[in-house]
This record gives sequence, structure tokens and C-alpha cells, in this order.
Amino acid sequence: MIHVFHGDSEFEKSEAIAALRRGIGDDPSLWDLNCTVLDGRNLTLTVLQHHGDVPPFLGEYRLVIVNDLPGKDGENVETDWWQALIAYLPSLPETTHLVFNVNKALPARHRLLTAVAALGPRGDIRLFALPALKGGELARWIERRAQGKGARLKPGVADALATCIGPDLRRIDNELEKLALYAGGRAITHEDVRRLVPYAQEASIFAMVDALALRQTAQALRLLTQLHHEGAHPLYLLTMIVRQYRILLQVKELMEQGLGQEAIAGHLGLHPFVTGKAMAQAQRYRREQLLSIYDRLLATDVAIKTGQMEALLALNLLVVELARL
Repeated sequence: MIHVFHGDSEFEKSEAIAALRRGIGDDPSLWDLNCTVLDGRNLTLTVLQHHGDVPPFLGEYRLVIVNDLPGKDGENVETDWWQALIAYLPSLPETTHLVFNVNKALPARHRLLTAVAALGPRGDIRLFALPALKGGELARWIERRAQGKGARLKPGVADALATCIGPDLRRIDNELEKLALYAGGRAITHEDVRRLVPYAQEASIFAMVDALALRQTAQALRLLTQLHHEGAHPLYLLTMIVRQYRILLQVKELMEQGLGQEAIAGHLGLHPFVTGKAMAQAQRYRREQLLSIYDRLLATDVAIKTGQMEALLALNLLVVELARL
């Protein structure tokens, strides 16, 4: 059997490969004996044939995994190489499962897809694409994943998880496991998410800063009140707001230097999803505005800690003032 697993959803591809590994047999000690991983970028047909033609040892089949393709997705490799590979595939022993694990989506007319599709039942082509946050695609994936675990989600919980985690499917899966255990059979609620999931409260801060940037004073105040009612201390909320604007200022400066999302995330040690949100927010401000806001945040901090102003009142006034900038 020849499989082509392509696309950017590494989590789902790894699950599909893990399922093939388990099919080798019940004894995990057989997995290493009957599983070979090859680097496709430096792969020769001789090496591929050597591993593909070996019969399985005390297992049902051998599993040969080829990570990546030669050249740039296999498009800049000599025609002879591809002709030799395509000629070999039909002769692959039925006791071998050969997996081409490609880290991005291949075009529909890619020669590998065409060759494997021509094998009929012996070919297995699957596209694993990350679900998009927009349009509710990621939320629907979360709902299906929860159902597969026997967990129930209250309305809106899938959207909340999608928003605060982003398209990190492995992290979402881990958080669903944790939430399902915590809920113990009842439906998972927004309160469970806020209590257990990192980034959940941070997502509310993001939403409040979004509202401030859009001059939506009422929405920003509503989110501030919600966070306070959920038990967040005013000084903690101020610390989170300060942290968010500090991130925006740092991101703004790095964007002006020409850095992209991945480079900024690595430079600041941020989650890629947090970085993407911060980049979108930073575009709504001039650098001078962010510096002015940072000074205003410092003044509020001093006013609260020296007793010049009650903490929650100071925060409410701060939100109104920032929304007017």
C-alpha cells in the first residue's frame, strides 16, 4: 500500500502514521523492527527499494516512512528519478506500507499524486490541512474532536478554545483531554476553560485591547468588568494590560525592522498565535501612541500603589481614556 499524507496539519498526519504503526502488531517491540524512517530530501531509489522490499519480521507488514520529497517538493528532481520511482511503486510488496509524509499541500497534478492515484485500491492519498480560525472551521474541528473523546461542550466553548489557542491541534487535543477529565462527564463550560486553559484569560485581554484600539469603550468596559467578576484582581488586570501593550510596542518595533511572524515569535519567546494577534493590533497604532499609552499605564500603576486612587476606579478611567486615543 502506498500512502501520500500531505498538508500542514502535522498533528493529524502523525496520528495517521501512528495508526499504521499500531497495525504492525500488538507487540510494541516489533514496531522498531518493522518501521523505517527515511529522509526524502536525500533519498535514492536504491535505498528506498532496499527497505521497501524487505519482508516483515513477525508482524503483519513493514512500514517505510519517507519524510519530505527531493528538491523543492520533488519538482526540481531529474525526470529519470521520478520515472524510476513511478515504475517501482506497482512492484512494492503487499507486505509493505510506504508513506510519503509531505509537510505542505501538493498541487493536484503533482506527479506523485498522479502516480499513486493510478494504483487504484493500492493508493491512499490524504490531505491534512490545518482548519482555519475564520469561518468557524477550527471550532467545528474542536467539536468533532471532543465528541470523539466522549466529551460535551457547552455552546460557545469550541469558539472560545479556538480563539484562545489558535490552530495548534496538538495543544487543543491536550487541553480537551484535561477539560474532559476535570468535567467528569458533565458538559465543559466557559468557566472550565477560563480556569484550566492557558491563554484563556489572555484572550480576554486581547479582546479588550482590540476594543480599545477600535474605540469601543462600552465593550472594553464590559470585558474589564467580566474579568473582575471572574476573580481577577485589579492589579493583576493592570499587569496584564501593561504586558499586552509592552508586547505591542516590541512587536511594532520588530515589524518596522521587517521581521515576520515566525521571527518575531522566536525573538520575543511568544506563542505564534499570540504573535499574530499582536501584529494585527500593533498595526492600529503608531509607535508614538504606544509610547504615550505606556507612560499612562505607569501613571495608573503609581496612582493605585500610592493610594491616590481606588484600583478598580483607576482601571475604569484608564480604559475610557485609552479608548479615546
